[in-house]
Parts: sequence; C-alpha cells; structure tokens
Amino acid sequence: MMRKPAVRLALCLLALLVIQLPHSARIKDRPAALPLIERDAFGIPTSGLDRHASTVQRNQSLESIMSDWKVPREKQHIAFQQAGAFIDFRKIGRGDSLYTYTDSSGVAEFVVYKPSIKEFLVFEFGDSVRVHEDSLNSRKIVRRASGTIEKGSSLFQTIQDSGLNQQLALNLSEIFAWQVSFFHLLPGDQFSILFEDEKVYGQSIGTEIKAARFRHADQDYYAFYFPEDGISGFYDEEGRPSERPFLRAPVEFSRISSQYSRRRFHPIQRRYKPHLGTDFAAPRGTPIVATANGTVTNAGYAGGNGNYVKIRHNDVYTTGYLHMSRIKSGIRPGVRVLQGDVIGYVGSTGLATGPHVCYRFWKNGQQVDAMKVEMPKSEPLPDTILPRFFAVRDDLWKQLPNTSEDQSTSEAIAGAGD
Repeated sequence: MMRKPAVRLALCLLALLVIQLPHSARIKDRPAALPLIERDAFGIPTSGLDRHASTVQRNQSLESIMSDWKVPREKQHIAFQQAGAFIDFRKIGRGDSLYTYTDSSGVAEFVVYKPSIKEFLVFEFGDSVRVHEDSLNSRKIVRRASGTIEKGSSLFQTIQDSGLNQQLALNLSEIFAWQVSFFHLLPGDQFSILFEDEKVYGQSIGTEIKAARFRHADQDYYAFYFPEDGISGFYDEEGRPSERPFLRAPVEFSRISSQYSRRRFHPIQRRYKPHLGTDFAAPRGTPIVATANGTVTNAGYAGGNGNYVKIRHNDVYTTGYLHMSRIKSGIRPGVRVLQGDVIGYVGSTGLATGPHVCYRFWKNGQQVDAMKVEMPKSEPLPDTILPRFFAVRDDLWKQLPNTSEDQSTSEAIAGAGD
C-alpha cells in the first residue's frame, strides 16, 4: 500500500525532466523537411538542366530533333511507341514549339512538343522513358462586348479594332448565319455579346458565346445558349432554334455582285434579260455549301450555267448553284447532302465574267428572290421545357451590354481562377 505515493512521485519527476529537456533534444529524431523541387510551367524539374526553345523546321521530324539532342535510338523507339497514343506524327507542323532540357553534357533529359497554345506532350528520358500529355493552366473570364459597324468596315474589322479574339466574329456569324447577311452589313448595324474568354498567360485561346444580339437593318436578332441535355444550342427570345432550314448564302463572307432582277443587262450577251438568281462574288476556289438538307438532282456542265448543282430540299423548295470551277468529288444525282456540306467551288464556267456563284431559289416550282423570300422557321422548344429556357434567357439578357453608344466597348465582368 505504501508503493503508490512512491510511484506517483517517480512519474512527476519524469514529467518534469521531459519538460525541461531542450527543444532540439526532443525532436532530434524528426526527419528534416525535403527541399522543394522547382518546376516550370510544363512541370519539368529545371534544376541542373539547360532549356532550349525552338520551333519545328521544314522537313524536320521529332526523330531527327531527338537525334540532334543525343537521345539514344533505343529510348527514341520506346518513346515513339508511347507517343502514338497521343499524336499523329504525320501532323507535326512547321512552326510548332519545342522546348528541350539538356544535362551538362548536352544530352536531352526532357523534350516538350507544343503544337498549340494550351496542349503539350512531354518526352522524359531518364532512367526510364515516359511520355505523357498535359495542358497549361488557363483562366476563364466572363466578358461582354459591343460594337457598331462603321461605313467601309466589317464585323471582323470591328471585332479586331476592339482588341478581341477574331474567333468571336466567326462564332457570331455562324450563330446568326440564318438571319443576317454578313456579306452585306450596313453602317450602323450593331452587336452585343456575352461570352466566356479562355486565356493562357494573358493570351486568348478560345471564346464561347453565351448570349448575343445583332441589330441589322433596324431589326434585332437574339441568341441565347441553352445547355439542356439533348437539345443544347442557341435559341431566340421565344425559344426557337437559331438554326433555320436554310442558310442565307451558299458562301461565307462574300459580296452580292448582282441581285435578282426581272430585267438586267447581261454583260456578255449585251442585252437585257431576266436574272433569276443572286450572284455572290468570291475568290476562285472558295467552297460552296448546300444551304439546306436535300437530295442532289443535277450535277454537271450545262451551257451558260457552267458547272452547276441543283438540290431538291422538299416538295416546296429547290436550290441551284451555278458557274462552279469544279463540282466536289462524290456530288452526283441521288446523293443526300446536309446543310453546310461543300458541294463545289467558286469559279467562272459558262457565261460568267468573273469568279462567283449564281444562287437560284425555287418555291413551289417558281424562281424567287432568295434574299427576299420569307424563309420557313424552326419549331420552338416544347412547352414543358420553355419555363427552364426562359429562366436561363432572362439571366443572360440582363448581362448583355447596351449597344446604344456608337463606340465599341469590351469589359470583363467575372472570372474563374487558374
């Protein structure tokens, strides 16, 4: 029974001894922190390595590049076997970026092949060979922009003058391709865009439009992106798809060189006669596309029409495309084509003074003016989905910039981290 006080006393003395030990003595067995390994943007450990930046030259291959940097043949063979899962070696392009990391003897330890702004491929030649694909960190910023088309300018020029990615102009023209004739914009036409801008180290690498408004010839057109499974796409303010059964023109960013007319002076025949089509002037070889889904009924050479294609779309509508330099291979009677499919290329065959496509449009068997005929509209979203669409539309609509000012503007309104 007398042992308990003695045990308690011994424990107290032991505790005091531990408390009084120097801090260094108590942690002397703790392992030291490992030094941080410095890596660059590609994740390469750069300590002790020299980095060399270059570009792929004409007739240069990755094999020749790696041989130049003293990579052993057996390691190259292993690396190329692995890289085949990520890259088509036939598509390695002149001007693509390369970064080579060498040791003190000039032998490559790492090779980074960078075919685009964001994506890259790392070849690692250490004790073992490893190839992996990766991408640089990017930042997405929600932005909005607006602008006014000036006399003598274009959508591309206005977008460029605003310091924006020119991909925006292409995206905008694709969204409104069914409603707006971008080859015939008017001074005072306006646009406003809400979009997501993805950047890598401050450089814009891609844009996604969320909502847009285009005012052309005093008429407003709207497009709102609706991310709904199975029906994702752009819709107007009433929930109708922005896409329409017919494109406004069979060639992109051309100009109307001659309009539909019942009495036009023919420049070759030197007499007045009907011109029942719309001429779109464009450089020779410019792709000509089907303006709507349909079946080819004629494809060949026919006198004054030159090389031409005729497409029947349904019981009501038929279109024709004249004066092609050549018809695309595989386009023949009976072939089914989709809207936007290339069917031929701009030329001046037949009775034509210069490269253009004469676009003909039939409605119920009668030739009509394709620029004035009322095009059929697409069906709106189902009533069960419209409430969800309207909620998305209203939120996007509030964020669209005001285009009442004459000058072009651009601003960021929200951003996401790297």
